[in-house]
Amino acid sequence: GTATALRLAEEGRAAGAPRLAALRDRLVAGVLDAVPGAVLTGPAVDARLADGSPARLPGHASFVFPGLGGEAVLLELEERGVVCSSGSACAADSDDASHVLLAMGLGEDAARTAVRLTLGPTTTPEEVEDVVRLLPEAVAAAGGAALLPA
Repeated sequence: GTATALRLAEEGRAAGAPRLAALRDRLVAGVLDAVPGAVLTGPAVDARLADGSPARLPGHASFVFPGLGGEAVLLELEERGVVCSSGSACAADSDDASHVLLAMGLGEDAARTAVRLTLGPTTTPEEVEDVVRLLPEAVAAAGGAALLPA
């Protein structure tokens, strides 16, 4: 019953983590290359905890686009078919700055501009490349041309 379902879900999560981490790493590298003014929130993709485990979730990347509202970037991405969220999951239904991003050291304004991209078991490499290709257009349309390469 439930115990078997939980065991299978955990096994699937653990087995899929390396693939998701590789997709996340490509997404992060692609975003930071395509939008040099973007800032990755949280630890570096290769950061480790004291026990040697990864410091980042495998299917999660959050970025701040200085000077732009996260909601503006989010809406521009959604117009291009990319579904994402602003802020942190802990503050998804609030206009307040995410307490998680504030605790990570982001200022009040920056914590309100974060865009969160999550990857799942059905995410493909092509979808990641689509986000990397579409993000500069979305940032420019949101008023962030200064964040893009010359």
